[in-house]
Amino acid sequence: MLSKICAVIARNLRLAAARGRSPGDFHRDFRRPASNYSQMHRLRMDAEQVGRKLEVSDDELTEVTRRMSDAMELGLRRSRWLASGSSAMGCFDTRVPYPWPSAATVNRFLSVDLSHGDRFRTELTTKNLDVSSTVSNVHSLTTDDLRTGKVADLFGRVAGELAALAKSRGLGRAGMPVALRLGFPVEHDGPLGGSANLHRWTKEFGGGRADGAQGVDVAAEWRKAAARADVAAGPVAVLNDACVAMMKGPRDARVAIVVDDGCNCCYVPEFGRTVVNTEWGAFGEDGTLDHLLTESRQANLRENDFRRLVREMVLSMVSNGALFGGVTTEAMITEYALKAKHLWLVESDVRFLKPGSDGAARTVLTDVLNVYEPSDMDCELFRYACRCVTTRSANLIAAGLSAVLKRSGLPVNVVLSGSAFKTHSSYALAVGAKTRRLTALQKPFTLLTTDDKIDVTRILAGVLATIADKPT
Repeated sequence: MLSKICAVIARNLRLAAARGRSPGDFHRDFRRPASNYSQMHRLRMDAEQVGRKLEVSDDELTEVTRRMSDAMELGLRRSRWLASGSSAMGCFDTRVPYPWPSAATVNRFLSVDLSHGDRFRTELTTKNLDVSSTVSNVHSLTTDDLRTGKVADLFGRVAGELAALAKSRGLGRAGMPVALRLGFPVEHDGPLGGSANLHRWTKEFGGGRADGAQGVDVAAEWRKAAARADVAAGPVAVLNDACVAMMKGPRDARVAIVVDDGCNCCYVPEFGRTVVNTEWGAFGEDGTLDHLLTESRQANLRENDFRRLVREMVLSMVSNGALFGGVTTEAMITEYALKAKHLWLVESDVRFLKPGSDGAARTVLTDVLNVYEPSDMDCELFRYACRCVTTRSANLIAAGLSAVLKRSGLPVNVVLSGSAFKTHSSYALAVGAKTRRLTALQKPFTLLTTDDKIDVTRILAGVLATIADKPT
């Protein structure tokens, strides 16, 4: 064996001499890869030092479930009986009847989807016997539409586009009912079709303001905006985006979760007849989850957690030299430059770092964060940052779902909606696996993604029929 080793060394020395290089050069070249591996290992260790701060143990998640159950109890008690006690979670009664009404429907109605902070959708649905047709347009929301933080300004833009759609079909004065699907919380004072007061702005709505428009009657503001747009206003049903997501599941679904740029959950209580909107994105704002605070103070399920956590983690990794040679770009410190959909794409990209493939990580770094020619190591560590955040978010959402399941009656079908479940290859599996660990002693539940084949317009037509004869 020793003779073979000596023969290999002698052969390598002869090759080095033939190339005009000294034995010292050969040994330096031999050690160079080890130096690169050492540097890569150090960068990885620096990145993992940041990532470990986002880890949440099962014991901590069990405590999160318990505290969320307490917060839900306070929220329900406040909204139902106005008892003393406060809770960051609203647990608002949406006044939407369950099971979904189907005895009567309206033949024509308008709808607006305002569940995203950067765009909205206007729709005109016409039903003829058992056949329904929908004309839909998507419009961008600019900073000018959002910056004032006033409901009137936002609805003025939306009503103008909806009026144009109705007038293009000769229905501007038809007084059709309207379904408003909102991505920010409202609280109903009475039955569906009555007043619905804005609780707070979320996402980019309100120009980033968290206050300034609380208590404004959204339904009344919509009627004023429709009048300014010269459209006859019919009955208005203000709906929550999570509630509409539940309509995209089987008729016996009792829980729906939306994970997009923000996250929310709604459910039907075990013996309830209406849908409850938890608004669990605010859970933790009262200090309930301070034991899980990170350096960027992101412990709750607030609407910007995913994007902001990745941004803060990337900046932390840049500051300790693990990413991009310690150099930041303006896009990295811009709050809404990074979207949640970018995280899901990067973390679930199976092409990552394969030969001949740019991969989602490299594309996002180049096109979104303006990083010039990121290295393979930069892409790997950026993907690691996205993985840490998505794992943390899946665990926290599983803890929240565990608390909701205790109130919804089991077994139960849970509808999953949003870009996280549509884009991420294993996000639903992660949420389901962790929820089962946290609810081991409970009856089974089933996670189902939204079914695009389900005609939600039929359900909306039935809901609108319940308020069509009420005064506006």
